[in-house]
Amino acid sequence: MKTILLAIAAASLAFAPLAQAETTKPSGAPAGCCKKAAASEKACGHGCCVTAAKDGKNCEKCGGKNESKAETTS
Repeated sequence: MKTILLAIAAASLAFAPLAQAETTKPSGAPAGCCKKAAASEKACGHGCCVTAAKDGKNCEKCGGKNESKAETTS
């Protein structure tokens, strides 16, 4: 019984970062190809879009926009 519980706990910890990564969306406007994929409830398959999504950004090569963080000076 303890072995099963340990296996379940280990599996949930292993997949927790994947679940968190899916929920974060980059700020700004996504590219047109990513909008079409999202409308079909899929992820865009372009390599450049996949790489940008891993970095938490929109793909600028395909026309996406990333909001720049404004620096505030007091």
